[in-house]
Amino acid sequence: MPIDDSKLATEYRGLRGPVKFRLFSLVSMPAARFAGLRLDQLDDEICITSIPGGWRSQNPFKTMYWAVQGMGAELATGAAPFAMSRAMSEKLRMFVVGTEATFGKRAKGRIKFTCDGVSTARDAIEKSRVSGESVECDLKSVGRDSSGDVVSEWVFKWNFLVMDRS
Repeated sequence: MPIDDSKLATEYRGLRGPVKFRLFSLVSMPAARFAGLRLDQLDDEICITSIPGGWRSQNPFKTMYWAVQGMGAELATGAAPFAMSRAMSEKLRMFVVGTEATFGKRAKGRIKFTCDGVSTARDAIEKSRVSGESVECDLKSVGRDSSGDVVSEWVFKWNFLVMDRS
C-alpha cells in the first residue's frame, strides 16, 4: 500500500510540534537534544532544521563542531522519510550508507540546514515498495548562517527498503 497522504500530513504536523519533537529527540536522539537541534519546517517539499551556536555545539576554535553540523544536516534529509515510514502500512528500513561534506565558512551562531529533496526521497521509497528491492538515494542538505552564507554542504546517501510488517 502506498504512503497514506493524510497520515503523512499528521506525522509532519506531529514532528513539527515543539513538545512532540522535544520528546522524540530526547528519547531517540539525546545528543541532538543536548545540542539544541530543532525541526523548523517539514512538508512535502522541504525540511529545515537548525542548531544554535554556543557552548553545547562549539569546538575549541569557538565555531560549531563539524559533527554537530552533521546531526542537523542528517535530520534535514532524514525527517521526511522517517515520517513517511510512519504513514505506510509496510515497514521501511532506512539508514545512511555514505556521506560527503564540504565546509565553506566558519559556522557561528544559529545554522539552518535545508533539504529540498523530499520528493526525491518519496520517489525512492515508492520505487522500493514496488520492486521489493533496496533503493539508494542521495539527499543534499545546505547549512547557512544568519547572513545566508553557506557554511557547509552535505550529501547523505540513504538506503531505503520497504518490507512487509510481519
